[in-house]
Amino acid sequence: DVRNHPVLIHCKRGKHRTGCVVGCFRKMQNWCLSSVFEEYQRYAGAKSRTADLTFIEMFDIINLRQCLYSIIYQYQGASKKRRLMYQGETTQKPPRLTSF
Repeated sequence: DVRNHPVLIHCKRGKHRTGCVVGCFRKMQNWCLSSVFEEYQRYAGAKSRTADLTFIEMFDIINLRQCLYSIIYQYQGASKKRRLMYQGETTQKPPRLTSF
């Protein structure tokens, strides 16, 4: 969602943990695996780890998507008590329709 940009993802050195998180995120964005690996290696440089690439490759985005959808449903669907909101969105209820 471009309303939430930019996004900062960082760890102590910005290579391994950050690279894995970004690689998994890129998979969620439907990047091809070779492009994900190329970006990881560009930023990790000589510190690139085969184990990180394997983790990214094996990362199951289906389960993550299901988890995210359940969180979104919890906050926006059945439970009206709590809601995830975007900047600028108001908490006012829409007008109720009355019978004719």
